[in-house]
Amino acid sequence: MIAGIAPAAFAERCGALWCPEGDVCELTGLTVDSRTVHPGDLFVAVRGEQVDGHDYVAKAQAGGASAALVQRRLPLAFSQLVAEDTEHVLAEFAAMTREAYEGVLVGITGSAGKTTAKNMLCAVLGRAGTTMATEGNLNNELGVPLTLARLAPETEFAVLELGAGKPGDIAYLCDFAKPNVAVLLNVGPAHLAQYNSLDAIADTKGAILDGLPDQGLAVINGDQHWSSLWRERVQKARCVTFGLAEANDYQARDIESAGFSGSAFWVDSPTGQHRYESTVAGRQGVYNALAAIAVASELGVSAEVIQEGLLAVHPASGRGDLHTLDNGCRLVNDSYNANPLALHAAIDVLAQESGCRRLVLGPMLELGAASRDLHREVGAIARQRGIEELWVIGETASPAIEGFARAGVTFFANNAALLEAQPRLEGAEITLVKGSRGAHLEEIVTAWLATGVSAC
Repeated sequence: MIAGIAPAAFAERCGALWCPEGDVCELTGLTVDSRTVHPGDLFVAVRGEQVDGHDYVAKAQAGGASAALVQRRLPLAFSQLVAEDTEHVLAEFAAMTREAYEGVLVGITGSAGKTTAKNMLCAVLGRAGTTMATEGNLNNELGVPLTLARLAPETEFAVLELGAGKPGDIAYLCDFAKPNVAVLLNVGPAHLAQYNSLDAIADTKGAILDGLPDQGLAVINGDQHWSSLWRERVQKARCVTFGLAEANDYQARDIESAGFSGSAFWVDSPTGQHRYESTVAGRQGVYNALAAIAVASELGVSAEVIQEGLLAVHPASGRGDLHTLDNGCRLVNDSYNANPLALHAAIDVLAQESGCRRLVLGPMLELGAASRDLHREVGAIARQRGIEELWVIGETASPAIEGFARAGVTFFANNAALLEAQPRLEGAEITLVKGSRGAHLEEIVTAWLATGVSAC
């Protein structure tokens, strides 16, 4: 952490009750996991649906935490910061660490590709200076403060994902994260249960541009319908666009696809024409790479270093990693999450592969009243792109069968039903598994991989 926070002054700033036990000079970090406590940490007792962090305060104390942030004072001889609104306290903690940070902080938002773009940019900037980035999916009102608490004096670049599960989220996160580089990837029908339109999502995500400093940088997907509106929100900061259209500052052209193995493409940019290779699949992968290229180039990183970074990135488990089973069948594990934008992109890549192509489709969640139509659309797109087989799991995803409207469909009531049926994956096939996180399709992938993996 950049500097320790005096607990009494901090309590006064955020309106919490400070109940010290002994001499606690400063708080130097945040954690919500009693198993990973470091000396000086403020342990945050988060109350979840299944686990209550208050039950682990004593363990955090034994692990060396300096104090605990709680919603009710516990009968322990341990310093406690008591606040009914712990989210507000976390935001203030994050704000204080951000105020002391003098490096470059990049905020990335979008409906799809945030993690991939973050990983690409982190790999590139990590070759130019000390870099810190969001771990896992800590991109919400809890995760972003935890990430900011890891800022250190030697950190030159910080790359943060900013999620927008509901209206106002990006404005709230940017209020204390204060990125000086803002990346806006795209807008699609994700979390539609919380929004009344795509325009509302675009407006929420556009808030990442509102608070940029005069010397800041906005990097916007210029191919998006809302790009002109987003540019108007940038105000005095520098703004560049990326995309496939010629009008973009960073334009990708002559794309050569290698299916799920990646792609190669040329980029026309203010720094000249450069050819890049990427290990991330599909057109969406090209867009993510373009965002990383644009940010890094504008920060002065050379094309050679950018290329090294892009080649160092490989899909994380559940985010498009490709496996080959012993019998030669290829299995793409994209089970971590799904929304219509990401699914359409994945189907496009699947369509470029050889052999019999199969989509194992789980439900896309949080789509509200549009769920049925959006699942039907996925089935129709799979048919249009020539996908030979569609395996559908669960009633929520079942409208995709109507959209597919051809032979090659198999329906399974749930994951257990599919595993019980033991459908065989043949050697000449490629199978893509994709669905929302709550569908737990990783259970199916794990079972198939247990049959033996010869290459990955």
